[in-house]
Amino acid sequence: MAFLILSCIINVNLSAFVPDDNIEIDINSMGDISYPRSVDQLHCFYQDGYVYIVGGSDITFINGTVTRRSDNMQWSDSCNSNILQISVSSDAGVYRLTFTLSDGSSYYGDYVL
Repeated sequence: MAFLILSCIINVNLSAFVPDDNIEIDINSMGDISYPRSVDQLHCFYQDGYVYIVGGSDITFINGTVTRRSDNMQWSDSCNSNILQISVSSDAGVYRLTFTLSDGSSYYGDYVL
């Protein structure tokens, strides 16, 4: 329910939204083009069966996919705001997050449960 409230708010203070007990997902730019401005405004993490992508206020759309590396099972979602929440498996394994932002930049990052 908290996500529904937060998803309606476009200008989110990242430090107020990101909980302390999460698994951080370090992200990298896809391709040869780097988008340092976008990366500085992004925060990605896993918590309690969800992957979150939180962007700056200039982000108006996020499309993301999480893939479990062992069997290529995928979970995807998108949003028309700067916060995306993807419901994913909580089974042990290595997972890859890939996503694209409204500015056209694409990123990836891995996390382990």
